[in-house]
Amino acid sequence: MPQHSTGHSGPESQAVRRHLLIIARRDPLMYETMRQSFAGHTDIEVVLDRRRRERRWQAIPIEVNRRARERRILDIDALLRRLTWVIVEQTTDDA
Repeated sequence: MPQHSTGHSGPESQAVRRHLLIIARRDPLMYETMRQSFAGHTDIEVVLDRRRRERRWQAIPIEVNRRARERRILDIDALLRRLTWVIVEQTTDDA
């Protein structure tokens, strides 16, 4: 049977999408359950949140803070507190 082209070529077709299912540290049972449930899915990785505190915990004056914008769009900490899990999409180059 002949294979048909999807019409996609160029940089977008080389992007690999993966999903991280992050589970709050306070729910190890959910972590084990989800890890086993998604074991056969190569595009989904189940991880236990390893952070203990916000990385930028020091009080830094605004003029010293050179970060133009916050990198995180989602407030992952708030979602983990409320839901105990969050899904984050990672897009990487396949080159």
